[in-house]
Amino acid sequence: MIASRFFASISKRFLDQPLAYKGLIVIAVPLICFLIALASVFLADRESRRAENYVRVTFAIQSDILELHALLAEAASGVRGFLLTGNEAFLAPFNKASVELPTVLSSMRPLIRDSEQRARLDEMEPLVRQKLAGLSALRDGSGRPEKPALDDIRKTLLDNKVLLDTLRTKINEMREREDFLLAARTGEADAIRDRSKWITLVGALFGLLGGVSAIMLMSNGIVRRVGALQKEAHKLASGQDLQSIPAGRDELGSLATALQEASRLLKAREEALRESEERFRLLVDGVHDYGIFGLDETGRVVSWNVGAERITGYRADEVIGGHFSRFYPEDTRQTHPAQELAQALAFGRVENEGWRIRKDGERFWANVVVTELKDEHGNSRGFSKITRDMTDRKKSEETLQAARREAERASQAKSEFLSRMSHELRTPLNSILGFGQILEMDMEDPDAQFSVRQILTAGRHLLSLIDEILDMARIEAGRMDLVLDTIDAGEVLQEALALARPLAEERAIDLRLDDTPLGQTFATADRRRLLQVLLNLLSNAIKFNRASGEVRIVARAVGSDVLVVDICDTGSGISAEGVERLFRPFERLGKERSTTDGTGLGLALSKHLMEAMGGRLDLTGTSAQGTIFSLHLPIATEERMAEEMGLTHAVVSVPGDIMIANVLCIEDNPQSLNLIENVLTRRFGCRVMPAMLGELGLALALQHKPGLILLDLDLPDMRGLDVLQRLRSDRRTRAIPVVVISADATVATRQKAMMAGATNYLTKPLDLRLFIKSVEAIGCN
Repeated sequence: MIASRFFASISKRFLDQPLAYKGLIVIAVPLICFLIALASVFLADRESRRAENYVRVTFAIQSDILELHALLAEAASGVRGFLLTGNEAFLAPFNKASVELPTVLSSMRPLIRDSEQRARLDEMEPLVRQKLAGLSALRDGSGRPEKPALDDIRKTLLDNKVLLDTLRTKINEMREREDFLLAARTGEADAIRDRSKWITLVGALFGLLGGVSAIMLMSNGIVRRVGALQKEAHKLASGQDLQSIPAGRDELGSLATALQEASRLLKAREEALRESEERFRLLVDGVHDYGIFGLDETGRVVSWNVGAERITGYRADEVIGGHFSRFYPEDTRQTHPAQELAQALAFGRVENEGWRIRKDGERFWANVVVTELKDEHGNSRGFSKITRDMTDRKKSEETLQAARREAERASQAKSEFLSRMSHELRTPLNSILGFGQILEMDMEDPDAQFSVRQILTAGRHLLSLIDEILDMARIEAGRMDLVLDTIDAGEVLQEALALARPLAEERAIDLRLDDTPLGQTFATADRRRLLQVLLNLLSNAIKFNRASGEVRIVARAVGSDVLVVDICDTGSGISAEGVERLFRPFERLGKERSTTDGTGLGLALSKHLMEAMGGRLDLTGTSAQGTIFSLHLPIATEERMAEEMGLTHAVVSVPGDIMIANVLCIEDNPQSLNLIENVLTRRFGCRVMPAMLGELGLALALQHKPGLILLDLDLPDMRGLDVLQRLRSDRRTRAIPVVVISADATVATRQKAMMAGATNYLTKPLDLRLFIKSVEAIGCN
């Protein structure tokens, strides 16, 4: 009864401990018992080995005693034989005993632990030496010339016999003592072995008891309760009510409490879930804009809402149980449904758009989302499919795409028309302005020169209009060619000022530049386009200024990233109505106050150019005292400046001492050919070889090796750039200077020609002064 209560108390205390503590006890108890049993076996084995060692030592001592006795007896017998016969062969045992006896005695001494035996050994050692000395004396005496008397021999033999008997007595005493010790040690070894057996048995029983105790503790404290919790967990998983689980203060008790709480929460959530499912069903059934329905694993319809009925025209009883592929057109019905389900299984969700079929056969454009449904174990339960009718959006997109394509075609046609018209207009203008310049140089009559200058002025105005219209078309089409470089802003402003100064002097306008706040500042811009904008603004400021007025340019850096250039005039300003129309194409403000020609494109084009270069053009002030236009440009970063400084440009070198006698002109326009031939013949006396085809020009270049080749890029049979590349790739024509003369004034084409090896690039209509300087620079005189 007391033991039972004690065990119950221990068991209850054990149950209340944490699982880590229980596990430590369950592991530690059998381990400790095992270690105790192992230690007892080790001790028993050590005692047994010690007893056996005692026995072995005793046997060794006995063996040495027997050997000692045998050696002495054989030595004495051998000496007697020698004395009686004189044969030295009898001395062999004596000689052996003389060598081995000291060894036997020395080996016996460390083995003997008994004090009596050690005392006997101490007494025997001098007797053994004495015995050997006596035998040695007998042996030595028989070999002398004067042999001892027979009585002396007898006396010596008698003394040796007495000594031998004494030794035998001592040896017998030692043997008897060793026999006694052997018996005692053997008994002690047997007792130790018996004791070791009992120790091993007790250790094993103790270990067994510890293991059983650990198993009982594990069973009562953990296993049984875990089994009960497992049963209750299965009940919880199947939705059954849980029984009362014995609680505890350890983790298993907490788990039992948590299971009971989870059971309560699951019941409450089931009621919430049923209510949510009902609300969701009502919500899905009430959706009219989306078709929401469920599919099983094979794609058969298992649920259907009113939205799906509205979109497809099918009632629920007509589609439930059928395969959802019926909504697809014939050409995709065999492939698309299976692909959608496979993608939903692979990625969890798939969305696409395509044509579907209503009940009445009408096609509609649908946005479809298929989602895989899984249960709580991750197993597939089918799919949900949401369909939205996007037919109206599809039709709108198709309409917009058609309109966009039409607009793109119109834009492309306009761009091509403008580009072609520019080329067609530039070509006759080349003859008009070219021969006009020749007439101007040849005529000496002032009236005639005035008339020619009027022709040239009108022609240049028309050329300016063509250039501006073409630039506007390029900007609108997004194909404006710009070369953004790092430029010295002060240098560009000085150049613009120098170009505009003759017009200012003609109208008595004071033109000044204030760039003191600027210092040396580098901006990022297209140098030619920026100069074009500055000249346009300066031209307007001069033309629409008052008599003896002033135009002032103020340049400054704002912060570290913006360059601002203000162009201020002293004109009469711009009206409010005029400000609204200021940057519109073909709007000429102030034409009622000025007789100056203009196109009305300058400000609109300048604004677009500035924006294309990453800057802007603004009207920042206007009043009766004048107008201020402001340019804003990005200041070049140090990285870009370093990059620009590192760039190198390939330049085709041409010897400066070449005397040009023959000039090959590859040009298909007769008027341009006549103009060029007229200028070269009259100015330089050169012979001009015309070629209206690219292949003919290449052949003439190989045959005649002209000193200069003039090349048009727009030829009937091949591209002018291809002609240039073939000239540069042939070693026979590689060194001939080639000047390109083209109606294409774009920067991109100019760069391509220069990279292909052109010596210079001139645009039509030709500026004859510039053309003559180019020929002179090459070597004509």
